Amino acid sequence: MKLKKAVFLDRDGVINKDLGYVYKPADFSFVPGFPELAHRLKKLDYLLIVVTNQSGVARGYFSELDVSVFHQKIQGELLARVGVAIDRFYICPHHPDGIVKEYSFECLCRKPKTGLIDMALKQDTIDMNRSFLIGDKASDIELAINSDIKGIQLSNGQYAVHPNAHEVIVSLEDMAKMTWIDAI
Repeated sequence: MKLKKAVFLDRDGVINKDLGYVYKPADFSFVPGFPELAHRLKKLDYLLIVVTNQSGVARGYFSELDVSVFHQKIQGELLARVGVAIDRFYICPHHPDGIVKEYSFECLCRKPKTGLIDMALKQDTIDMNRSFLIGDKASDIELAINSDIKGIQLSNGQYAVHPNAHEVIVSLEDMAKMTWIDAI
């Protein structure tokens, strides 16, 4: 069986603009350059896999169904804009400080723990040597490090740059300059 290469994507701040606990389809808008990047990556035969902490579920701000509806919005907009779709969405709805009892505990899927990527590895035959992650927070880069893949940090000045990020970019358009992506 042929191994597939994958790009693991944080959601808020990488795919959609991060407005803080965003879940309403009406609040959705792409981070500039994401649709074009997704199209390029799909042409290069990458799986597009979202790995996202959604502690708003545990905190009682929204439900898992709300998250699913928001992901359907992302899919519809991405298909309409560039004709590609996200292959998989994995969410961590947990947080130990949450108020919704069934989601309020320390779990193995909250980034930077590897549970979300472990789920992806059970569903797809992924070549981790040819895969990488794009995130905007230190916890995303820590997940990449913990999963032994390259971590690219999208830095808009909102979060501190992780000292061990494989690369730091200030816009998704900068990804076009990374020729190593085409070579793996």
